[in-house]
Amino acid sequence: METETHEEGCKHRLVLRRWIGKEEERTYLEVPFLIDGEVERIDISYRYERGGEEAAVVDIGLRSPDRIVGWSGGARDTFFLGKEKATPGYLCGSIVNGEWSVLLGAYKIPSSGLEVVVEVELSLRRGRWMKGDLHMHSVHSDGSYTIEQAKQSCRERGLEFMALTDHNTISQNQAALAPDEQLLIIPGVELTSYYGHANVFGAPETLRDFRIVSADQAAEVLADTRERGGFVSLNHPFCPACPWELGFGEQYDAIEVWNGPWRALNEQAVAWWQGQLEHGRRIVALGGSDTHRIDRFVKHGRPTASVWTESDSVSGLLEGIRLGRVVLSFDPDETCMNMTSGKYGIGDFIPSDELEAVSGVPLTIDIYGARGDRVALWSDRGIEAVWDIGIGITESGEQREWERFAGEDGEWTIQREIAALLAIEAEEQSACGGQEVAASAIAGNAVPVPVPLPVDAENGHVRISFQGSADRLFYRLEARRYVDGVNVSVMTCLTNPIYLGGANN
Repeated sequence: METETHEEGCKHRLVLRRWIGKEEERTYLEVPFLIDGEVERIDISYRYERGGEEAAVVDIGLRSPDRIVGWSGGARDTFFLGKEKATPGYLCGSIVNGEWSVLLGAYKIPSSGLEVVVEVELSLRRGRWMKGDLHMHSVHSDGSYTIEQAKQSCRERGLEFMALTDHNTISQNQAALAPDEQLLIIPGVELTSYYGHANVFGAPETLRDFRIVSADQAAEVLADTRERGGFVSLNHPFCPACPWELGFGEQYDAIEVWNGPWRALNEQAVAWWQGQLEHGRRIVALGGSDTHRIDRFVKHGRPTASVWTESDSVSGLLEGIRLGRVVLSFDPDETCMNMTSGKYGIGDFIPSDELEAVSGVPLTIDIYGARGDRVALWSDRGIEAVWDIGIGITESGEQREWERFAGEDGEWTIQREIAALLAIEAEEQSACGGQEVAASAIAGNAVPVPVPLPVDAENGHVRISFQGSADRLFYRLEARRYVDGVNVSVMTCLTNPIYLGGANN
């Protein structure tokens, strides 16, 4: 047996060659390889000469140090397995260190023998952003999607995880137990009372009872849920039809500031959240589509939650959410932003002793996919800086509007949808006597003069360096886009904060 080793960043690739003689026909062979390190995924492919005069059939499978973890026979040329996802026919789970073996079944071997080439790619554990949807419904409550239909919709939208949050039931999580090749499934439930809704993520069975009728009872039930491992997020707290009326004390972890497409109820939620941050509270901002059925405006991944996770697993996602390492975008392929300060990132807390050693807080802001957006840097003092993004530079040196996702008529499809949605919402509010809406977060502040910035014409990327002040409680980002015809700006991206030493834990 011959072995080649290749290192490619966070991937370790092995090429294993095994000659199989005619005398080994109808036997099972092992091609061993060693795992020693934090590997979170194994991808395996193999090839051999099949088209000769004599039939050649070699089956394949995989053995861990403990047991056989899967067998494809001759049905597949490639397969993978990870902690919580795997190709059908293989068991997902923790990838332990030790000697593993690719199993080869020498079913039919030509008289001259043949060489089998096996490629093993080991993906080392690394942090990365994953896109998903944190709020949706199915036929297990009042939705029309089956679990498989919801999964397929999320796959088609380019999502990597989904949270099943049906009303007052956890049966949907039982129906989604089988590992999925593309999606991680976060178990959840939406506590749905007559006085407000809240999602419980990770351990939905910790919600003992949804029949809550008072703020005191809500505090007791949610405290019990959190103590037993559930992560609690108050949903659409300023929704006209189902607002949260059970108090905004301390018995929750997050607030859903972005429910479905951008609307007035989300403006109110963001304004309230900003006020809480200014008072030193650390509340994770989340968003989800609240999808129930096929709809022009409400779609899986609208908004998209991008979560920084240290591992490709539900537990990794939940830890990222708990730490506030979450960025919300209007759609999976819409504006997305990141912000770092040295080794610290979104959701992190920079200790005061580290701030004392520097004169300021250096911030690095990365913006992707923005086109015509206005990006604002917020702190507890309001808006600190504003940049207008969306002018690219052509090869001839001319400036042009960013139009990567423009439709045939040159107008962004998403803008047309936003305009139509806002027009419908305005009619509904007028019909019911109007709704008092908190002023736009931007409109309520003295906005610094915007700085126009071009985007990279190849990938739509902008990087900004900003020197912040160490006496702030936090910094966070918003991106908004002005919509012609309805005279409003809508959120395209919102980040959770980086907290500084003055903020309360």
